[in-house]
Amino acid sequence: MSPHQKDADMKAHISQWNKSGLTQVAYCNEHDIKPHIFSYYKGKFNRAESSQRSNGLIPVDLISNTSTLLTSAIDSATIKLSHNNGFSLEVNASTELSSLKPLLHLVRSIT
Repeated sequence: MSPHQKDADMKAHISQWNKSGLTQVAYCNEHDIKPHIFSYYKGKFNRAESSQRSNGLIPVDLISNTSTLLTSAIDSATIKLSHNNGFSLEVNASTELSSLKPLLHLVRSIT
C-alpha cells in the first residue's frame, strides 16, 4: 500500500471514528487498527489542518482616518493590516498593489 493510500485510509477511519461515538481504543479494536498508529495519523492530520489554517488568509479591517479624509485628498487615506501576533502595517491607500505583495508576504511569515 502506498503512503497516499495509507493516508487516505486512515483519514477515512478518523472521519468514521468521529461519527461513531466510540473511544479511540474501542474503534481501533473493532477495526483491527493499532491504537498508536491511529493516534499518529490523527495527530498528523490535526497538525496539517492547523498549518493550513495558519498559512491561509487572515481577515483585515480597512481603517480610514475620517479627519484626514475630510481635510485632504482621498489618496492620503491609509490601509492598516494587522496580524493576530500584534504586528501591524499601515500603507497609503494609493500605494501600487504590486509593491504590497512583498509586505504581505512578510506579514504572513511572521508567527
